[in-house]
Amino acid sequence: MHRRATLPPVSPEAETPLPETPGRQHWWQVPSLRTDEDRNEERRVTWLDLFFDLVFVVAISELAHELALTISFAGVTTFVLLFVAVWWIWIGATFYNERFETEGLENRLLFFVLMLPTAGLALYASEGLGARYPEFVISYSVARAVTTFAWARAGYHVPRFRPVAIRLVSGFVLSIGMVLASIPLEGPWRLAVFVGALLVDVGTPILTTRHNEALPSFSSRKLPERFGLFTIIVLGESIVGTVAGIAREAEPALASAIAGALGIALGFCLWWIYFDFIARRPPRDSSAWTFAWAYLHLPLMMAIAAVGAAVLGVVSRAEDAVPEDARLLLAGAIALALVAMAAIERTLSREADEPTHSGISPLLKIGGAAAALVLVPLGAGIEASWFLALMLLPMLVQMGYSAWVWYRGD
Repeated sequence: MHRRATLPPVSPEAETPLPETPGRQHWWQVPSLRTDEDRNEERRVTWLDLFFDLVFVVAISELAHELALTISFAGVTTFVLLFVAVWWIWIGATFYNERFETEGLENRLLFFVLMLPTAGLALYASEGLGARYPEFVISYSVARAVTTFAWARAGYHVPRFRPVAIRLVSGFVLSIGMVLASIPLEGPWRLAVFVGALLVDVGTPILTTRHNEALPSFSSRKLPERFGLFTIIVLGESIVGTVAGIAREAEPALASAIAGALGIALGFCLWWIYFDFIARRPPRDSSAWTFAWAYLHLPLMMAIAAVGAAVLGVVSRAEDAVPEDARLLLAGAIALALVAMAAIERTLSREADEPTHSGISPLLKIGGAAAALVLVPLGAGIEASWFLALMLLPMLVQMGYSAWVWYRGD
């Protein structure tokens, strides 16, 4: 795999090296750019990373549960906006840790402080754009302020990173100000300012793409592993949705059990496709490709969480015809997931012995997305189990292709 040339050494004043002897770590460390990838040293996900992700389990679960209760255009819009807010906090912490992770206590403290407002997001997610909007927005602003402070501190201590830090801090301070200014507003004006703040937040890192090229490479092992583990968390929502749907019945019938099994199968298919085609390969080695890879995970994560919400709505009415809104949500979420994975696949590095075809594999996913949408009318008037079985068909094609490319040489 092609990697960027190793960057020239910098002076101690410009970048403080990380301690290498575990028994001699400084208890409080200043930020220092990680250069593991350029030194061909492998990084792995830490226990702190995994613990930090737990708070997002609750937030995403709340958002998915609320979507299952209000399957409508307004409900989907609310879910998307609030999911972006939650996801962007995770992205900020993940990429900061990618650049400046240390073994010092300050890193643990940063993640603990960040978990508190994120828990607030989970607490107020069910009415995040309604009655609890001020509380949700304040929680979001505090979380963004914590990561913004971290970027500013990094820019202060690492001159090489300063051009990136200035752009990040400027954009994030603007977005925080906008979202706080939206609190006294009402109706469409409040929503417009909130959406504008999210767009500023999401768009700001793009302005740093060129400057990131002058910095050390992103890790080709830890970053994909980090996203893969978060994907597992979101996939858990499909299982939660299935179990919750069955649990709504005092005495689950056979139809519910079959629908539940098919709902779990949908989650299993999403796992299979993501980890066979995407998680095992890093993005291409440039900031632009890494950013594209990361940004494309946003619609994928939303789609996977929405599948869980839709499965809850379908399985809970296993013996009845599936309502049109539930059919549209489930098929739309599956289609979006497949399209997002097709796009992500195009951002990945390719070794000489890569078994998947660079064109056929994404096209199969796009075809599967189209098929899922075409099958929606066929689900009118049929029970949940039959509709879930229809939704499995485009997924099975992807899995069949995966099995063929991996095992055809046996």
